[in-house]
Amino acid sequence: MRKIQPVSFSLSDPFENSLYQFAISNGAFSKYIKRLIQKDMERKKAPSQPIVIRGGTDALNGFKLG
Repeated sequence: MRKIQPVSFSLSDPFENSLYQFAISNGAFSKYIKRLIQKDMERKKAPSQPIVIRGGTDALNGFKLG
């Protein structure tokens, strides 16, 4: 079974028209959208990266710890 979920673009809106033109220029529209969703899912699953401060103690000037 397939579920069809339409996506609308206002071609009179320059921003939406540019999104549409870009999307259709990437080949199979449905596959392109699915890959975008897949990448977003993977990004949300990935653990957040810790913030690394380099530069010794001088790099902490202006930060209050604790």
